Amino acid sequence: MYNTTFYRDMNTSNDPNQLADENFVKAEHFERMKMANANNPVLFFQFAEQEYYHQALAHRYQGIAHAAER
Repeated sequence: MYNTTFYRDMNTSNDPNQLADENFVKAEHFERMKMANANNPVLFFQFAEQEYYHQALAHRYQGIAHAAER
């Protein structure tokens, strides 16, 4: 059996560049879901809200990454 006490899960990284990339990908996904549901106003706006949320998070993490580089 492997010792997983010190295993670092790469999906839970605290690197702001990685978090920005993940949220940009999520925003793109919700944009596609939004457009796929253009004929359903309720789903359209729910997906639009999620898209906006993940875009905002991505830009926030991107700003943190740029500030850390200085």
